[in-house]
Amino acid sequence: MVVESARWPLVWTGFLLMAMSVRLAVTVRTHRHRRIGAGRRPSYLEWLPGLAGLIVVVAELPRILRLDGTVLALAQDFVRLACAGVFGLLLYGGVVLARRLRG
Repeated sequence: MVVESARWPLVWTGFLLMAMSVRLAVTVRTHRHRRIGAGRRPSYLEWLPGLAGLIVVVAELPRILRLDGTVLALAQDFVRLACAGVFGLLLYGGVVLARRLRG
């Protein structure tokens, strides 16, 4: 198996985005538990970097490892599904933000 090494920084960036997202989620959860009378619902926007990182890793890793076409097709299907998840999360975050600004 021949590995393409020039694209590894993309994969590591994706893993770093996922790690940053987990850290953000832990921080947000800790902050919410410290507040008294927290009546607001969570927006889950802290997971956006993680989803973006997951998209990058799933899209690039099979190409870097030069896997067969079936794996590439499955990876592309998963990337499309994850992109729809990112879009849905952004839409939900926009609705949450609009509600908070409105009062």
